[in-house]
Amino acid sequence: MSYDLYFYKKKGNSLTEQTVSDYLNKTIQFNDSDYARQWSYENPETGVYFMIDWNEPNTDKEDIEIWDEFEEFENLNFSVTINFWRPRYFGLEIFPIIEKIIKELDLHVLNPQEGDEIEIPKKFNNDYLQNQWIANNDKLSADYFNEMNFKYMHPLKSDAMWWFQLHRKEIEDSLTEDIFVPNFFILNSKEDDQLYTACVWPNHIPIVLPKVDYLIIKKEYKRLFKHVVEDGLVSYETVIQELGDYFEDFGYNSIPELKVLRQDNANKMKNKFNNLRIYKSVNEFGGGVSRDGFVNARP
Repeated sequence: MSYDLYFYKKKGNSLTEQTVSDYLNKTIQFNDSDYARQWSYENPETGVYFMIDWNEPNTDKEDIEIWDEFEEFENLNFSVTINFWRPRYFGLEIFPIIEKIIKELDLHVLNPQEGDEIEIPKKFNNDYLQNQWIANNDKLSADYFNEMNFKYMHPLKSDAMWWFQLHRKEIEDSLTEDIFVPNFFILNSKEDDQLYTACVWPNHIPIVLPKVDYLIIKKEYKRLFKHVVEDGLVSYETVIQELGDYFEDFGYNSIPELKVLRQDNANKMKNKFNNLRIYKSVNEFGGGVSRDGFVNARP
């Protein structure tokens, strides 16, 4: 089930289909499509994806009557497809890209989701399409929640995860010290069937630490002349309670509660880190969930 948009131009506009194609080749990031007439955006940091297709012109009489017989508009044969049943941050990332394309190419959009008796290509106000997708996506997610056995995460929590992932590489590139910038993971608890966020923190290394539910730590130390390796989950609250004094606040691009551990303090915390009590192994806690594997609305 998807949200679909179709690109048109005003008749008399010199824009060509090839010009649109050339523009998309230059501007669509993370394009992993193997087809010359398709642009498949998939951000490896956030997991957000959508697709633009360059379609063959309609030849069926009925299709021509629906898509091509507008007095003022000419079909450019490009369509955008955005899946429903996704976290709402899909819309927050995708629609600014679409709105930029529409604005810079002076496109009009045929939007079947409008439900008008007579559909014609239109210009839409900023954020209109984004808000429409979010509203429809929320409704469909709630309507099919039980039938599709969806997993739920509060939108404020998943939006914060997305915002960090969107800027994670940027943070990494801005650092002048050797500091680890982790990725978010999503875990589905076997105990309560709820979703929790986590990130990896091995061997008390310097880290930029986002607000997560759990840290997946790895400890290595000697005990009675043996080399001991332990790994598993420790709650974020426990880490802050036991080791918070070693961290500094790290303000970056409106990311809330971001902290940083630098090398000097990482060296000082070794014993306390190795004394952290592991709650459960990851396997004991539950399985992983993909970044498109849950929704933000429920009945």
